[in-house]
This record gives sequence, structure tokens and C-alpha cells, in this order.
Amino acid sequence: MIRLALPVTLLLSAPALAQPADVPPPAPPTGFISGGVGTVPEYAGSSDYRLIPFGAARFEIAGVTVQTEGPGVTAALIRQGRLTAGPFVRWYGGRDPGDISDAAVAALPSVDGSAVAGGYVRYAVARGLISQVDSLSLSGRVGADLLGNVDGLVWSAGVDYGAALSATSFIALSVSATGFSDDYADQHFSIDPAGAAASGLPVYEASGGLRDVGVVAIYDHGIGRGDWSVTVAAGYSRMVGDYADSPIVADRGSADQFFAGVGLGRRF
Repeated sequence: MIRLALPVTLLLSAPALAQPADVPPPAPPTGFISGGVGTVPEYAGSSDYRLIPFGAARFEIAGVTVQTEGPGVTAALIRQGRLTAGPFVRWYGGRDPGDISDAAVAALPSVDGSAVAGGYVRYAVARGLISQVDSLSLSGRVGADLLGNVDGLVWSAGVDYGAALSATSFIALSVSATGFSDDYADQHFSIDPAGAAASGLPVYEASGGLRDVGVVAIYDHGIGRGDWSVTVAAGYSRMVGDYADSPIVADRGSADQFFAGVGLGRRF
């Protein structure tokens, strides 16, 4: 799932909302594991979609919080008040002609995916803004491809808001921006003369920088006593700059990118 870190943190405080003042709240869950199905674009900038399985988890190892965030994993090695920081690894998909519905784009060379590793930082700037249990955080990360398929840095920045609605349910909203290097833009969005001849698309040269801005909404609802939960997620991002202007996107795909998913989880 996408960016579940903030909602899970809020969940740890949520049980107190449903307890009488003279009854101590039960120990809240500190971890979860979930799985489900979602729909994503076939490649970055595609207007065709495919179903994918996905999973998410959060747990403690030797006092270090490890959790998934989208197709990646973070480890909170540093905790100083409202500041959390540590390493991350995240997968960014490539483009496999065999998995692409659009014939013109499928005629272009394949592009390998990237396993980007680096560091992240998150800071909770405010709590208790609208409800008793909510939080607003700023986050950022920067990394590079471990596989060596793409040169240069990948970066992202986000603003996250989450609020517990009851003892067993919460919502979260995240606004983020992501940027890539010139090499990434060239591999994924440029079209050389050979590619133009094969696909019928015009020659195009893309430069790196900000690729997209987007928003994600997540709602998690506990079942029964809240040990199990159903999570619904939806996201939208808009590609910008040379990425949006590439014929791969402007002529054959779409700058508007969507995600939707639903999953069943177990809290512990």
C-alpha cells in the first residue's frame, strides 16, 4: 500500500478515544500485515491499466521500526522527538514491451526497472489540529539506483495528514512530488531515431527534473474488535514538464495517472 506510515502511527493512540475516563485503554497494536489487489498504469505515463497484487507490513526488529511504503521498505533508525529518519529501498518499474497494450509504445526498446536506495527523513510539524488524534508531517527522501540501470538521483517530498476517526479506523491524505535524473528521463521518455522508425512516434529528447505531483487518500476500517481491518486506497498524480510532453505520454498515454486498491489486514 501507499504511504501507510503516518496512519499506523496514529492508530497507536486511537484506542483511547473509545474508552471511559476511568478505564485504562488496552495496549494498542504496534504492527500489521495486509494484502490485497490494486490497479496501476502499465508503465509510467500509460493510459492502460493492469491489476497487481500488493502487500504491506509494519513490525519491530531490535527496536527498529520496519515498514513498507508503496513498493518499498523503510527502517526508522533515528527517532528524536518528532523527527524520524533512516534508510529506504524502493522499486521503480521499467517498461516491458510484452506487458504493454499500446502497439506503438510496445515497439520501443524495453527499459529496466530500478531499485532505488537512500535515506529519508520525516518530521511531525503539528498534532491535534482538527481532532484529538491527528498529525501533520513533512517528509523527504533521496536515493540512487542500486542496480546501476539509471544514473543520477531520485528524490521526493511530501506533506502527510492523518487522523483517527474512532478506536479502530483512520484516514490519511498525502500530497507529494517526485523528481528524477536526466538519465531516467532519457531512458523512459525520450525517443531516438531508431525508436521513432519502429513506433511511428516523433523523435523526442527528455530532460530530468520534477516528474509528477500527486495525492493519495487512505481509509482503514477495523473489523470486530479491530484486530482485522479493511483498507481502501486511491491515488492520483499528474505528470509535468518533459515527461508529460513526451509522445509516449502526450500522444499514446496520459499525464493523468491513477491508482486504486483494496486490502485485508491483520493488526498485532
